[in-house]
Amino acid sequence: MTILTSVMQFAMLPLQGLGQGAQPIISYNYGAGNKDRVKSAYFLLLKISLSFSFLLWVSTMLFPHVFASLFTTDAALLDFTARALRIYLAVMVLFGAQTACQLTFTALGKAKQSIVVAVMRKFILLIPLIYIMPHIFTDDKTTAVYMAEPVADLLAVTFTVILFSFEFRRTLRGMGAPAAGTQA
Repeated sequence: MTILTSVMQFAMLPLQGLGQGAQPIISYNYGAGNKDRVKSAYFLLLKISLSFSFLLWVSTMLFPHVFASLFTTDAALLDFTARALRIYLAVMVLFGAQTACQLTFTALGKAKQSIVVAVMRKFILLIPLIYIMPHIFTDDKTTAVYMAEPVADLLAVTFTVILFSFEFRRTLRGMGAPAAGTQA
C-alpha cells in the first residue's frame, strides 16, 4: 500500500503544482471579468493536466515493475506490487480532470465546491468502497480492496466534471465585461 500511494504521488504532486500555478491566472482574469481568458486558462490547464496524467498512466501500465523497483528489490513484492499498481491506478488517466476542476473551483472563489469534490473522492466514496468491494468480489478480497480506489476515482471524477461543467458555465454567465485597463 505504501508503494502504491507513493507512486500515486508521482501523479498528484505535479498535477497539484500545475493547478496551483494556474490559479492566480484564472483568479486574476475572473476578477477582471475576462471570460475568454478564464476559459482559455482553464482549458489549457485541463489539456496539460490530462496529458500529464495520461503519460504517467501509460508509463505505470506498461512498466509497473520500474515504478515498484524504486521502493523495493524483493522479487515477490515487485511482482505483487506490479499487478496491484495496475489495478490501483487504473483510472489515473482521469486525475488531470479532477485536479483541474477542483483547483479551478478554488481560483473562482468556489471553495465549497472544491471541498465537496475533494471530500467526495477520499471520504464519501473510497472509505465505504474499501469495506463494500470485498463483499462483491469475494474470490480475492485483497484485489477487491485495491479496486476500491479506481472505482472511487471514476465516480469522483464523473461527479466533479458534471458539477464543474454546470458551475463553470453559470459562473461565466454571471461575469460582467472586462474592467478597463485589465489586459493581463
